[in-house]
Amino acid sequence: MSVARAFTVVAVLLSVMACEAAPAADEPRPSRFNAATKKNGPSDKAARSFCEQTFSGGEGGVTWTAPAEKALPAPQTFTRPASKSAGWKWVNLWATWCRPCVEELALLDRWQTALEKDGLPIAVELWSVDDGEADLAGWLKKHPMPGTVKWLKGGAADLPAVLGTMQVPTNSPIPVHALVDGNGKLRCVRVGAVHDEDYAAIKAIIAGG
Repeated sequence: MSVARAFTVVAVLLSVMACEAAPAADEPRPSRFNAATKKNGPSDKAARSFCEQTFSGGEGGVTWTAPAEKALPAPQTFTRPASKSAGWKWVNLWATWCRPCVEELALLDRWQTALEKDGLPIAVELWSVDDGEADLAGWLKKHPMPGTVKWLKGGAADLPAVLGTMQVPTNSPIPVHALVDGNGKLRCVRVGAVHDEDYAAIKAIIAGG
């Protein structure tokens, strides 16, 4: 096994273990979520409390570039269509084997409805890092999804590179969430699960532009 391949396997295993050990909704947030953010990012309280990494918009911002993907396995079930007026995009890195990932799917669906009612429609892209086609196909057949489902071309092996483009540690555990503004600029990256009480912070980030 090559050194690069061994590193990828170790990173994915660490991600799995971290995912399974994610804190419950009533447990305190990891201290890293309250860390200082980049100097060029938004300084509002909402961003500092919710985002692992923040970025400014405009010409100097970091453009979100979608990673390489492959065709989803069939059959697929209903996926929620994006609002035609959606300005911002919510990018979610997830997997069928990640318990916190699948537990928060219903929450993402509710938040889309709430944000649209608040005049802040957002499109959701769910990027699966699954390796097994049968696992992903079986999941999509049985479960409605709160947005457009996409599949990383290289599965879990591609995860470190995608995390690198988000400028968070390449061994970060999933789920990972990113908010992309209407100009295609990466504005906020959250490492770890989201919870009901995070809605106010998310709304404030999007509303603040």
